[in-house]
Amino acid sequence: MAEIIARFADGRLLVQEDRLVESDTMSGGYTTLRIGHVKTIEKVLSIDAQISGYPDQKVAVELKDVLISGDILRPQLRRSDLGVPTLTGLVSGVATASGFQAISGYVTLTGPIGSGALSLGYLSGVTSGRGYYETLASGAFVSGKLRIIANVIGF
Repeated sequence: MAEIIARFADGRLLVQEDRLVESDTMSGGYTTLRIGHVKTIEKVLSIDAQISGYPDQKVAVELKDVLISGDILRPQLRRSDLGVPTLTGLVSGVATASGFQAISGYVTLTGPIGSGALSLGYLSGVTSGRGYYETLASGAFVSGKLRIIANVIGF
């Protein structure tokens, strides 16, 4: 929902748009967002993308990568989480009467962290398999999942 934060003497508006994305990503990881109350966007002051309801689960959006067309913003979405490494190996333990446990074996980490690593939790299906800071795949399902907050100046 768009909210007018300030009205300037020359007729321009400072608007904060806070809404869920209504489309999937397109070529190059772009998605579309319409800004209310303005017909032409002059400048994007800030933009933030997160999984709806989970402010710590973010997708990176750079101001320099946001395209403007009239009252439409086309932010480019990039993976910004580090992924989840996979633990593999064999560990065995023996419990003793005193409560201490003797552990033997080995544990290894497989899979790179942040380079095509598995994404679990709320970002799963949006960023899985993408490298760190790589654009999201075309057709990635973000509709209704991704919340974007943008502050723009327009008239």
